[in-house]
Amino acid sequence: AINCGTRPNLDHSVDRLTVHCPAGCAEEFYSVYGTMTYRGDSTICAAAIHAGVLLSEMGGDCTVLKAPGQDFYSGSTRNGITSRQYSASYHVSYQFADGELRCSGNDWYEFGEFCYKPFTEKRTWHEAQSACRRHGAELVSIMSLTEQSWLQSYLYLATSDVWIGLNDLEFQGFFTWSDKHEVKFTYWAPGEPNNHLGFKEDCVEMYHQTGRWNDVTCTDLNTYICKMPKGHYPLPSIKPTVYGCLQGWDAFEYSCYWFEEAAMTRAEAKAFCESKSSTLLHIMDVYEQAHFTAFLSSYTGNWWMGLRAKGELGGVDYQWDNGAALLYTHWDRDYPDDSKGDCVTMTTKPIAGFWRNQDCEDSHPFICESPRDGISPPTHAPTPPPVPGCADGWSGKTHFRQCYRLFSVDYSGKKSWTAAREDCLSRGADLVSIHNVEEEIFIAEYTKGKRQWIGLTQDPTSGGYHWSDGSPVTHTNWADGEPNDHGGRENCVEMISTENSTTFWNDLTCDAHLDWVCMIAKGKTPLIPPITPPPVPAHDCGDNPGWRKNNNICYYYNDTDIVDFHTALSRCYAEKARLVSILDQQEQTFVVSMVGTGKIDAAWIGLRMFGVVEGEYLWVDGSPVTYVHWAPGEPNNADGEEQCVQMLRTPGTWNDVNCGRDIAGYMCKKLPGDHHTPPPPTPPWEGNCPEGWLRFHNKCYIIKGTHANYEERANWTYARDWCDRHKGYLAVIDDINENGKCAMKSSLLHTFIISKFVASYLRDASHAAWIGLSDRLHEGKFAWNDGVSPVLFTNWADKEPNNNNGEEHCVSMTHSHLVAGRWNDENCDERRSWVCYKKKSSSLPPPPLVSPCHSGYVSWYKNCYKLVTEPKPWDEAQATCVKEGGNLASVDMSYEQAFISAVLQQDKHDTWIGLRRKEEDEGTYRWSDGWPVFYTHWGPGEPTNHKEEGCVSMHGRSHFIQGTWNDTDCKVAKPYLCKISHEPPPPTPPPGDGECLPFWQPYGSHCYIIYNEKEGRSWPEARHYCQMISGSDLASVHSRAEVEFLTNTNNTGNHYLWIGLTRDASYGWAWTDLTALGFTNWAQSEPNGGGHDGNREDCVEMYKDGKWNDNSCYEKRGFVCKRRQHYSTGHSSTTTVSPIHHAGSVAGGVIGALVAVLLILAVLYYIFRVKGVKLSSISLPSRRTNHVDVPAFNNPNFAGESDT
Repeated sequence: AINCGTRPNLDHSVDRLTVHCPAGCAEEFYSVYGTMTYRGDSTICAAAIHAGVLLSEMGGDCTVLKAPGQDFYSGSTRNGITSRQYSASYHVSYQFADGELRCSGNDWYEFGEFCYKPFTEKRTWHEAQSACRRHGAELVSIMSLTEQSWLQSYLYLATSDVWIGLNDLEFQGFFTWSDKHEVKFTYWAPGEPNNHLGFKEDCVEMYHQTGRWNDVTCTDLNTYICKMPKGHYPLPSIKPTVYGCLQGWDAFEYSCYWFEEAAMTRAEAKAFCESKSSTLLHIMDVYEQAHFTAFLSSYTGNWWMGLRAKGELGGVDYQWDNGAALLYTHWDRDYPDDSKGDCVTMTTKPIAGFWRNQDCEDSHPFICESPRDGISPPTHAPTPPPVPGCADGWSGKTHFRQCYRLFSVDYSGKKSWTAAREDCLSRGADLVSIHNVEEEIFIAEYTKGKRQWIGLTQDPTSGGYHWSDGSPVTHTNWADGEPNDHGGRENCVEMISTENSTTFWNDLTCDAHLDWVCMIAKGKTPLIPPITPPPVPAHDCGDNPGWRKNNNICYYYNDTDIVDFHTALSRCYAEKARLVSILDQQEQTFVVSMVGTGKIDAAWIGLRMFGVVEGEYLWVDGSPVTYVHWAPGEPNNADGEEQCVQMLRTPGTWNDVNCGRDIAGYMCKKLPGDHHTPPPPTPPWEGNCPEGWLRFHNKCYIIKGTHANYEERANWTYARDWCDRHKGYLAVIDDINENGKCAMKSSLLHTFIISKFVASYLRDASHAAWIGLSDRLHEGKFAWNDGVSPVLFTNWADKEPNNNNGEEHCVSMTHSHLVAGRWNDENCDERRSWVCYKKKSSSLPPPPLVSPCHSGYVSWYKNCYKLVTEPKPWDEAQATCVKEGGNLASVDMSYEQAFISAVLQQDKHDTWIGLRRKEEDEGTYRWSDGWPVFYTHWGPGEPTNHKEEGCVSMHGRSHFIQGTWNDTDCKVAKPYLCKISHEPPPPTPPPGDGECLPFWQPYGSHCYIIYNEKEGRSWPEARHYCQMISGSDLASVHSRAEVEFLTNTNNTGNHYLWIGLTRDASYGWAWTDLTALGFTNWAQSEPNGGGHDGNREDCVEMYKDGKWNDNSCYEKRGFVCKRRQHYSTGHSSTTTVSPIHHAGSVAGGVIGALVAVLLILAVLYYIFRVKGVKLSSISLPSRRTNHVDVPAFNNPNFAGESDT
């Protein structure tokens, strides 16, 4: 403690002294000489108040700094203290610290919180450490890249490598700083530290040429740098001068620099520098770069430099404004990129000093540079002319200093970037570097149509693009949108050459496999590279010689078979492995090394999307998804049907594709000794279907756009999206289980059954029904839109698919009474019915077990069916069915045939049905329940009509044409199918003995003709046309048999058909031919009497399935005419009718102008007089939508059982 009168004791060993002064020292005795610098015996506390360091009333701490003696001390009065003048010399003085921290003298360099001093004498590491400590410092420690760069900028002064404070003297291999700072940053040279040749390399030097670090023995002799914290030192009385530069300019090496913080455009900044007889900054070497890296670390924003890009064709060349050669570059990550701008700035964040392209019209601060007076840069010897000629196989222009060689190989020899460079180095060369447009054009000439590696790369941890040979990046030729560094992994560059010798560059993942171009200096003899040994088979992985081992994991790549995902999965199981999972970059690199050299463009990997809606990607071997390597824009689940993943051969990126397409090889993976076996088949999961959905096996189905809901018809994409919104898909006709594998024979059979099941309910669809098959993504290659199922089964109609006019890319399932379930490609914009499916849900309650059938019977529409597996002859089987109130089953339409094939015929054996030929019938087959034979489904060559083969069976599942019919011996015992129908068989009229006009079809005692051309006609037009033809009328229909006859005759129709039913004067229904209305066949919810907006529906059309609907009389439809058969009187008839297009119908005859006038008059008379219609009521209404449940949707017996 001191008092107000204490004086300092500044002997030779004391440079500074911190004391605490009491309050009130201005009132005490004091003796003070000088102002700001005080004579060494002046009273401390009074001098501190005089200097303004303390307040008298407060007191406090102050630091006294020893200073040299003065010859004169001036007096003054300040802060209540009067100091005296002293005009003689005194041997010592002192000052007070002003609170600012600074270095102790001009020979110490200030950076951040520390001071640095380089020493040029060479010492051992321990000697250097002792020398630093004598100055109160330590050998330098380096905490960041910024500090490293600042130190590096002064290495140009060094004459040798430089000691730093890092060492592992205390613990071998554990490096620490001698000043006890934590090791947070290192900057080792490649391969260091290495304790070279086993020598005890415990101390660390910094290379003076590159700044990188190297461990060496501590007894080596090096220069050194000391470092110490800033302290309380007096402000120097003489500021250091910058030799050779004007006032306000900074200096480094051979140049002076002006830092202008006012932001300007590039042109304005250039003009400003020129006004000061200087240029924008140009960087010539690593030392100058390090200086500005350190300087700009305390600033923000980007700073203009004197570099800019010039040129277009063949790429751009970078040039300094002052014309100096571009000998050094320091680009930021993903730069240079002239798409960002032609001008160049130096960054300050996140790491200062890196170069970036900028738009020249942006405004930034900048640095001007001018030569430093009196200090000239060293001169370099002139570059000798190039050596003439290149070695055999290498080429180059006469004035080039390099020779080039393209290595164009097949896929088995292509290499990753690293392997390509290693190949070049093994030849005494390097990957090519390109420095101007002329070199680019030369290389393009002999690489036409190829993709090859060049030597441009970037280290993701330390800056932007650089050439592998160390030359500066002075030229680029990026493709549009490149470099884009997709996924943060594209760190190498390929040159793509077109057939017309133009080229462009693309950044690419380095493990892609390509051709490559090597470059060697002229005059240097290329080396012969060593022969690479063939890969060693991994015998502990399996007997297949294709197995390879990496990191103790086995891999097998099949590049000979192009298969779908499910087949690939099964093939890997056959190898006792699974499809490959890729868990990190190292494994990706190895897998690409196999796929990238294979024969096939892509390989299946084990990644798959699971879940119908917003699925998650998972590895099939259960590994966690810790790494992905998607191609740009992937995964995109295109059209909602891409659920599996393949690796592209080039560049090794991943792409989601449809699992069912045969498009790739496959890669398997396992541990040595592993024996993966396929998981057991997933048992049928428990669950039920929503109301209105059909249940079959593990899935639920629904048909939209039925007769009852005609307006629900939609285009393919709307139908797909509707299914997706209901957590399903458009119907997929397959039977792949949830493990993704299938037994081919079993799955084909089950797929056939699913097809039949769906077809059996198409009788409710108003039109052909969309299913989930399309070639929208790849024309001519059809795939299911669930993205998973393979195309194992097709059921194309005749001459389909035909892609009519190149516009048919979606698939519908067609249907009629005669043929149901055949496929047709159509324009995706057509409005059709559609079929959705989804999985059963365990959260839904089971449907009520209510059935109109006896126990053991299954309901379908108005019929009940029962399969009896106990074999019996035909007659005994029929008798058994009769006892139960039925008959052996009759089949009267294609829908019923499909239902029986899919749902009922579970037995592998042939099954009796009710069709039989009596010997006395001379080949006529009849149903045992009395139904007319409307439909047959004979197998090839059937029926044979052999004498002993009078009964008909349906082929079972063991037969390759399951479901077809065969006449056979009635006495053979077979399983049989009983049917109880709640619909009586229609009466079949006896054939008439009259005749029909040409092209008319006879049925009973009448003749019929169907008009069904594309344009259609209104009901009045249709009736008038019939009346014009030999006295016929629109057809009246009086039985189910007549309905079946007409629907079978209309098997090529374009429209529904007008029939002769209409409202009479009392608004009841009546036939126009005045026959009695004793039979009706209305569709569900019909007739409904009127359409939207009150439009009346007074006329009746017949759907393709024979059901009737009332509709507006002015809709355009086909129609059917009917007349009694003609009985000849012996005179030849002169009446003829022109044939109508399509089988079984007649084209509209040519009706003259008179007929047209009569037709118009008849229509108008009918509308306005007979029907009483007003003009204001004539319009075309839309159909009203009604929801109708399909019979037996919830029948639990439809669940079915799969054969396993």
